[in-house]
Amino acid sequence: MQQTANAPKIGSKSIGVADRDTPLLRNYWYVAAFSDEITREPMRRTILEEDIVFYRKEDGTPVAAQNRCPHRSFPLHTGTVKGDRLVCGYHGMEFNADGSCAHVPALNAAPRAIRLDTYPLEEDGPLLWIWMGDPAKPDYSRLVRQEWCTSPEWAYVKGQMYMKANYLGLHENLMDLTHFPFLHGKWNIARPEHAAAPAKIEEEGDVIRQSETHDDVDMPPAIVEAAGMKGPFNREAHHLVQMPGMHQGMQVTVDSSDPPKRDVQHIIHIMTPETRTSTHYLWAMARNNAIDDAELSAQIQVVGDGAFTEDKVALEDIEELVARDRRPGFREKIIKTDEGGIRVLRLFARLAEREQAAEPEAREAVAAE
Repeated sequence: MQQTANAPKIGSKSIGVADRDTPLLRNYWYVAAFSDEITREPMRRTILEEDIVFYRKEDGTPVAAQNRCPHRSFPLHTGTVKGDRLVCGYHGMEFNADGSCAHVPALNAAPRAIRLDTYPLEEDGPLLWIWMGDPAKPDYSRLVRQEWCTSPEWAYVKGQMYMKANYLGLHENLMDLTHFPFLHGKWNIARPEHAAAPAKIEEEGDVIRQSETHDDVDMPPAIVEAAGMKGPFNREAHHLVQMPGMHQGMQVTVDSSDPPKRDVQHIIHIMTPETRTSTHYLWAMARNNAIDDAELSAQIQVVGDGAFTEDKVALEDIEELVARDRRPGFREKIIKTDEGGIRVLRLFARLAEREQAAEPEAREAVAAE
């Protein structure tokens, strides 16, 4: 269906923005799992369409390797860990943590030609990061550590869920606070009038920042009491996108005391693509007030689980409809408050184009070695 001359002039998504057909970005760190998920028992997780097995060595060091035995493609996560070796459950082949073959029972040997691909990992507090680019060249400058999850001055709660939707939709969702009073109305985190709050957006290189201010917001009573704050409260919401697998949010709430008191919360959204239509969604919420208050942590956990599940359901509903409703001329309309999300999609489209352009050069370099 062609756009008519009197179509709304509010804009439509078009070329130049990342979508479900955009290649997944590989040369970045992604959160593979929460650290406490990885044990001595092999665990399977698909990341960027690659089936991976995780386990820990005897000294606690995490290991990530391809979850596919090079002999007969048997899934290695169904095997066992013996010492520091991963043992295939089909023919008993043993693999060292570096992927090299340690023993083939049928041959009573360890052929060098049999080995597993392995992945660089970095453990930082509750987060286990994985490098999905060239394993020989992990770029640690692209690792974004979350110090509020490791500092004793902060308390955090965390959660995770599996989302049958593209990770880009979650980035758009998080840059858009106008949905809060409607999709998340039961949690009293915003009112309808907050939807019209203007956003300030800054873009520098491959980093996007967005901020909004909401007046007369609600605060959890436990934090109000612990911090000695008094209403009314105003809140600044800050967003930072500097990598495909994470959206960093921060809320700064200021009260009406003289001088004003502040409450700061970091809200970390982790989106690790499984495929182009499914995502591992992990999150953490950290605070620097009432850090020893277990009841407050439980309240925040309930709100986080509830609100982020509502996002998951909404994005899965969108994904299902997009897959089923094939309208060749359909383009999503965009309005002014979508600017932050659109900028993120344009950024990821540029990064994907840049990465794809560099791939032939990388292959030629490897061939020349």
